[in-house]
Parts: sequence; structure tokens; C-alpha cells
Amino acid sequence: MPRYAWFLVAAAWPTAALAADDVENRAAPPTAAGTTPLAVDVRPGLEVFSQYAYRRTEHASAGRSWHHELDVPRIHAALDASAESVRGRLVIEGVRSASEGALIGVAGNSMVLRAREAFAAYTLSIVEGSAGIVPKLTLPEIDGTWMLRAVAVAPEEAHGFHSPADVGATVRATLPQGYGFVALGGYNGEGYQHRELNRGKNGEVAASIHPIPRGLLAPFAVFASYELGSTGTGLARADRATGALLWQGKLLRAGVAATHAWGLADDGSRRALLFDAFVRAEPVPDLLLGARGAHFVRDTRTSGDTLTTVDLAVGYRLARPLEVFLAGTRSQPSSRAEGSVPGSRYWEARLVSRVVF
Repeated sequence: MPRYAWFLVAAAWPTAALAADDVENRAAPPTAAGTTPLAVDVRPGLEVFSQYAYRRTEHASAGRSWHHELDVPRIHAALDASAESVRGRLVIEGVRSASEGALIGVAGNSMVLRAREAFAAYTLSIVEGSAGIVPKLTLPEIDGTWMLRAVAVAPEEAHGFHSPADVGATVRATLPQGYGFVALGGYNGEGYQHRELNRGKNGEVAASIHPIPRGLLAPFAVFASYELGSTGTGLARADRATGALLWQGKLLRAGVAATHAWGLADDGSRRALLFDAFVRAEPVPDLLLGARGAHFVRDTRTSGDTLTTVDLAVGYRLARPLEVFLAGTRSQPSSRAEGSVPGSRYWEARLVSRVVF
């Protein structure tokens, strides 16, 4: 039989296409996902915010206007998996397909899904390394203390000081006996919403220390971080120094934080300051109270360029997975800031629900 005939027989023979290491004698799948022969702990998650918002805006030269809207500010679907010393996490969020200010996106301006987190992590003793679209180190610590994201976006995120996640890698060491953690991170620097736009990479170092991890003062933490980096095609400077005093208790959570930015909104020469104070309390079971105030100095080189916001909320936990809130916001810019950010002087009332599994 000619040699090429053996190749024809092998191609026609059903078992010739099977994977060489497939002990169950089945065809190899196009991807290895779902084929790991390990005892894997898989946990799905879901979080959705729904709200009705009424906003009354005060215009410097055109009187007042109002607007109201039904909205879904957050849609998060998560999948966590772990086996042995390895874990992975995927978070998908829903966003409008058009950017802010645009009217047309995908299929009009539909809600679409994008990856917010997608990483693999390996733990060795007290050290965990993660790579992929990873949570950054500063914003999750501050927002994780506030724990009322349904009420308001953290001002550190709203004003562009910090992003919750980015493409890169982190290394975190958990200190023994509850003393906190220290961590390092390296990222593209553009945030998880954007691809890399320059050759520069961002580095972040952070530490959260509980100086008295036992007794009544165990919830008290001192947090500090510094990020060195750049953004945009012009390699605009984007350095941040953040310090915070946090109280991470069960019934009372509070904090004060300050952030100094060298470079903001792709303007490397800009200097900005942000002061943030918040409290979340549960005085009786299932009754939730929250307050947050932020003072944003938009550019320290310019006198009187500030924006102050105050958020107040009262909520109730109808069931363990479901919370409802009545929240209000006052945004008060200086005259100089109002000229740069039209529509920033307003009152807003919101009725918000949060479901989480």
C-alpha cells in the first residue's frame, strides 16, 4: 500500500482524531474551560441597583431646570472559582454602549456587557499574586469600608482620582494576627475601561494597618497608598498619594480620606486635592443610615476652583439580599468651578433598590 494511503486511512478512522491524553476516549474540546479534573469550588454572584432619580439643576444664567429618570446604575454578574491554591474571578458589568454625552451607540444606546474583573490568583502562605484585569489597591479599600455604593459613587472614582480595576498584576501579603495587609500593583494605567495608550506603566503601593487588631479598637485601620504613573497618548503625569483613617466595624463603618493628585484628566500639569468623609451605621437591625461629604479642589493653582458634594441616605434591609434606600445629594460648586462644569449645582433625590446574591 502506498505511504499516502496510510494517511487517508488514519484521517477516516474515528479514533484518529481523539486527543492523545484523553483517557475517556472522547474528542478534545475546542477549549480547556470546564475540563479541569479537580474538585473546584464555584460560586456565582449577582448585584443589581435600580433607581428613580429626580434632579433639580440651578443654572447660573438660565434659571432652573429639572429632570427625572428611571435607571439601572449597576449590573454585576460574578463567577468565582477556586481549587487548591489557585482561584479565578470574572465580573461582568452592564453599561450603556455610548459614552457620556453621546446619543448613539450599539443598537441605539443599549445596555451592553463588558469585563470589569478577570484574573487568576495564586496563594503561597500569606502572599497572593494576581494577574489579568485586577482590582486596584486604593478604591476597593475605601469603597469597601463605606459599603453603600448603591447610595453614591465614591468621589475618588467620580472625580477621576482612582479606578476600581485595571489590566495588570498585584501582589498582596496578609499580615498575621489581623494586622492588615501590604500590597504592590503594576498596571497599564488607563483603567479597565480603556486599552493602553502609551509605553508607560503605573505602579501602586498600599498598606492597610490595624494597629490594635484585638479588642474594641480592632476595626480601626490606617491606610496609605501611592500611585506613580501616566495616562493618555501624551504620557500625562498621573501620580496620586492617598491617606485614610478607617473604622471597619460591623454596625458602624466610617472614614476620612485625603488624596493629592499630580495630573488629572490627562492634564499632567494640574494639581488637585480631594477630601472625603463618610459614615455608615446600623443602629438597629436592618436600618441603614449613611452620610458622605467630599470637597474637591479642582486645581490648586487656581483660587476658588472647588466643588463640594453631600450625600445622605436612609435605608432598610427588607430581606438579607434586598435593601432599599431613600437618598439625597447636594452638589455645590464655586462660581469658577460652575463655569467650567455647567450643571454641577443641583439637588437630587433618589429611590434606590439593591439586590445582591
